[in-house]
Amino acid sequence: MAVNLSKNGPALMAAYKEVVDGKSDTNWVLFTYEGNSNDIRLAEKGGSPCDHKRPGGGGRGAGDHPDQSVQSVWSKL
Repeated sequence: MAVNLSKNGPALMAAYKEVVDGKSDTNWVLFTYEGNSNDIRLAEKGGSPCDHKRPGGGGRGAGDHPDQSVQSVWSKL
């Protein structure tokens, strides 16, 4: 099965551009599959490596991503 990047393409590209833009506070984005489909979607993004662990930090928290889910991250170094 092929991965579908076109369904959520504008949101994926916008998130990627936020990370590579030197003026943006976004340092990372997390992508995952949408439900049981082949569609890739933006899961979350943040400005600090620990944003996803803090309440109100821009992420949903480590418990919101099942261990069995496939994810990919794009990050500034």
